[in-house]
Amino acid sequence: MTTNIRGKISKLMSWCPNVTQSRCRLAQPVDFVHPSLKPRSRPNLENIQSGNVMFPANTSLFALCCAICFNLVFHLARDLDYAVLIPILVIMYSLFYFIVVRSFQANISIDEKGVHFKSFRLSDFTLDYRDIKSVIPNKIVKPSFILIAVMVLILLAMLAYSAISGEWKLVISIVLLLPWYLLVKHKQDRKFHDLDTQLYIEHKNKKWYEPTPYYSLVTDGITASAIEAVIAHYREAE
Repeated sequence: MTTNIRGKISKLMSWCPNVTQSRCRLAQPVDFVHPSLKPRSRPNLENIQSGNVMFPANTSLFALCCAICFNLVFHLARDLDYAVLIPILVIMYSLFYFIVVRSFQANISIDEKGVHFKSFRLSDFTLDYRDIKSVIPNKIVKPSFILIAVMVLILLAMLAYSAISGEWKLVISIVLLLPWYLLVKHKQDRKFHDLDTQLYIEHKNKKWYEPTPYYSLVTDGITASAIEAVIAHYREAE
């Protein structure tokens, strides 16, 4: 009885007394004397694509357009009637809104061919790894609530002074801008998140019209670290 129980247990455990010890040794894993020298494939670190980026160059371009257009409008507003001034302001603000929305379509992607910038200065281009000199991250210090409150108070004071002085055209120009600003702010808050790191990609071949040798972008800390690591990896592979 005991022998039958032992035999059943042995069969359940896949042990067979008829198999010789030499045949059992053949089932053991084989260690090669000369293992393959081919390196293991790296994780998919090489390809990055992110839309959670903003380019300060686009902001500078937008500020320049605003300065030029507002200067022209405010000089011409003295001789323009409200029926002409208001349509001009609406067209101008619509153009500004188009520029901002176009800049919100910013995107950066990195692969073996280079660093691809989309909507940088409202155009697309690719930066080769041989042209990259360095990558410098920098944390962004956001303006404090006190500074924002002071700026709002200054703006309200300017509006009050313009209204008391009878400069209603200036007041109307700023009031008409408010709905567009709120719309842009809403789209920005929905699209971007945690933009706390500015990455400076220094290139070797600076053009004459470029103020600095840096292609700057603003993104979140995780994306900035990944971009920095992948660029360093491809630069070492060059």
